[in-house]
Amino acid sequence: MINRRIDAMLFDFDGTIADTSQDMVSCLNILLNNHNLKEVELSHAKNYISKGAAGLIDFSCPRIKKDKRNEFINEYLEIYKKNMFVKTSLFDGISEIIDLLIKKKYKWGIVTNKPGYLVVPIIEMLNFAHTPNCIIAGDTLSVKKPNPEPLLYASKKISCEPMFCAYIGDDIRDITAAKAANMFSIAAAYGFIDDISKIKEWRSDYIINSPLDLEILIN
Repeated sequence: MINRRIDAMLFDFDGTIADTSQDMVSCLNILLNNHNLKEVELSHAKNYISKGAAGLIDFSCPRIKKDKRNEFINEYLEIYKKNMFVKTSLFDGISEIIDLLIKKKYKWGIVTNKPGYLVVPIIEMLNFAHTPNCIIAGDTLSVKKPNPEPLLYASKKISCEPMFCAYIGDDIRDITAAKAANMFSIAAAYGFIDDISKIKEWRSDYIINSPLDLEILIN
């Protein structure tokens, strides 16, 4: 049993709330095809999504020069802007958890390193039944996770003390940020994680294998 009061839940986006893997990797393969490079497999590439466009480029083109790397990142983002919502969907159980949060009068929000011009349109197209109380994107502030400032800013936006907030994410940076912000840290083991066995090394306060595992913390 968790002996800690929680009044709000904040979520990472890619790999935690939304399964964006098919669209993000498909766009990567479009880029690779444009340059006559070998395509990547979804099962492997999706584990680098948490590191953003740069992480995907580094995974697929590890020997690329710096200037070309930057060109590829910019080209990838242009491709993704046009194909960001083809197969993207909520993870099973997310809608039910948000419904429960609203029913129990919890606040909820999204804190992501994904830039606002990409994440906000996707959130709108996902058509949540209950609008998040805050959306903090990767360009909302001058810093990103693992810096705790985006989480602390989110807590101010929803008027909830950090110690009464939980933050759920699928990357060690999420857990690092949550701990630094004095929030209850929850690792989403169902997300885009290369080696699930390493999750315990993140030293999160809690681990979930499905969004529905959050029910026990809400009830």
